[in-house]
Amino acid sequence: MAETRWFSLSRRELGVLIVAVCIALATVWGVKAVSHIWGTDEIKVRPGEPVLVPARLNINTADRHELTLLPGIGPATADAIVRDREENGPYGSLQDMQRVRGIGPRTVENIRPHAMCAPPDR
Repeated sequence: MAETRWFSLSRRELGVLIVAVCIALATVWGVKAVSHIWGTDEIKVRPGEPVLVPARLNINTADRHELTLLPGIGPATADAIVRDREENGPYGSLQDMQRVRGIGPRTVENIRPHAMCAPPDR
């Protein structure tokens, strides 16, 4: 009995084709899933609608607990930051935090994405 051949492909070639199509479909599905989860479209905001923005901690107004949320800042260093602010006034920049013992350039760079230095409210 003669073997039926689709598209003039051998059984092995047909198997490779099926696997390649499955991989292509899985890739498309994966890209769509990632796009759906993280989104790639423009953000549309209606007038008067509140907009949530990523928060950055103001080191001039943060309390001890909030400061410990920053990478590389433990309870003792947070206490030292609060004490330094009280004794020497607010920080003019994140670099000024280096006046606190235990905070060096590497620590400042690690907290930079998570902190800001704005004047405290009067």
